Amino acid sequence: MDETGKNVTSSDDDKAETKSGRESKKESCCLLAHQLPARYVLAALFFFAHVAMKFRGGFSLAIVVMVNSSSTATAVNQTGTYQLCPSSESANQNSQGELDWSESVKGVLLGAYFYGYIITQVMGGVLERKFGGKIVYGTGMFVAAALNVLSPVASRASPWAMFAVRFSMGLVSGVLFPSFYGLWGRWAPATERTKLLAFCYIGLPLGNVINYPLSAFLAAELGWEAIFYIPGASVAVWLVAWILLAYDSPAKHPRISKEEQKYIEASTGLREQQKRAVPWLKLLTSPSVWALVIGQFSSNWGIYFLVTQLPNYMKTVLGFNIRANGLLSALPFIVSMISMLTSSFAADRLIQGGKIPKVWIRRGFVIIGFTGAAICGVVLANLSGCEPVAAIALLCTTEFFNGLTVAGFRAVHVEFAPRFSGVTFALANMGGTAAGIFAPLLVGLVTDNDPTLAGWSTIFYIGAAIQGVGGVFTVVFMRTDVQPWAREEGDQDPNIDSKDLVIANEFAEMPTKVAEMPNTKL
Repeated sequence: MDETGKNVTSSDDDKAETKSGRESKKESCCLLAHQLPARYVLAALFFFAHVAMKFRGGFSLAIVVMVNSSSTATAVNQTGTYQLCPSSESANQNSQGELDWSESVKGVLLGAYFYGYIITQVMGGVLERKFGGKIVYGTGMFVAAALNVLSPVASRASPWAMFAVRFSMGLVSGVLFPSFYGLWGRWAPATERTKLLAFCYIGLPLGNVINYPLSAFLAAELGWEAIFYIPGASVAVWLVAWILLAYDSPAKHPRISKEEQKYIEASTGLREQQKRAVPWLKLLTSPSVWALVIGQFSSNWGIYFLVTQLPNYMKTVLGFNIRANGLLSALPFIVSMISMLTSSFAADRLIQGGKIPKVWIRRGFVIIGFTGAAICGVVLANLSGCEPVAAIALLCTTEFFNGLTVAGFRAVHVEFAPRFSGVTFALANMGGTAAGIFAPLLVGLVTDNDPTLAGWSTIFYIGAAIQGVGGVFTVVFMRTDVQPWAREEGDQDPNIDSKDLVIANEFAEMPTKVAEMPNTKL
């Protein structure tokens, strides 16, 4: 009996040593990640993913040098003056690309990504709930990068082969942001949501800031084909880190501290996510959901117009060569990045103060953002003659105001429906993606028939109207309290007083008591 006892004890000791060795190896392979709060590591992974994601957007600049400018369609209305900057004529003459695509074909190709992207939005939310965001997000990033490498071959084959590649990239990329929001629904503490999401989101404008000058340099020095090869390498490096460090929830994370796990789960009101059926009827008939759909469409109109058309506007209207085009096209996104970050920290600080209902903090940023963007659009539409400095300044100011909407409504998905945040964002992003489809189509249609400053003025007026009307609808119907259809029996309600957290909302104006935890500042 003693011998048996000794053997058992020895066996247990061996197992303990083996387990300790495994844990030691795990910690040593990811030492830096082990020292940081797990939610900050996840934010960093998403940040770099968004930077790499925007590297795939080089097509909008590449198309400027891929296409032979002399082959594009001329204006149907020949009675008016071709009112572009004087330098644009010489710039166009010097741009002898190898492909013969009209403005309308270019508009279709620039929108092709969004035709596929809109289809898989809801599917992305459903897949995230079924398989987990880690698998869905990582797979989408990898396949999209691989397809992007095929772009040079496809574009030379035919414009429709390029359409197929861009469409397929959109299909696989459509699952990314629903997975992103699904993960943050389980990971983002209530009083850190805005800045965590904003930190991830600034990767998007930063990606554009890097992408446009880099693409211009590659096109000038190595040829436009090189623009499509860089993203593959960056995504490959990112994917290794994603596999090692990303997890679907705090409960599944092997290195998270018990204090951080408890803090996150108490703040979100969710324990380990349960697979509850989506209440589609209640969700689709909720005005608060439609407020986010309309808000996303209106905000994305400005973003996708810049992403798809800014290099075209810089060249054909303002007359900048490819190097200046790349540098100047990055400026609005630098301003947007600063706006996103500062406004998001301000929003979280106001929410923590508890003096203003959370819903009015969100609405305040929406009002300022959309109002400012609409005014800038009207001013842009009324610019006469060649005023490149004023035009660029206004485009930068527009993006400054548009950046405020991140603090306004983009964090609301994980507030009013944390259990279904991936699905609600998928619906909202379908609306946002529609802007990516119609913006380039509108520009292609208008500039094919009226390639003058008057034609571009029409485009800016339409954008201002969309952002003005969309902003009003969003402000009126947006909510931040957890909706009844989004609750599950047993969930903690983060909108009411508890021992861990009190959040001010439109129904309860009370001071916020934040759960104490070391190292919670981002």
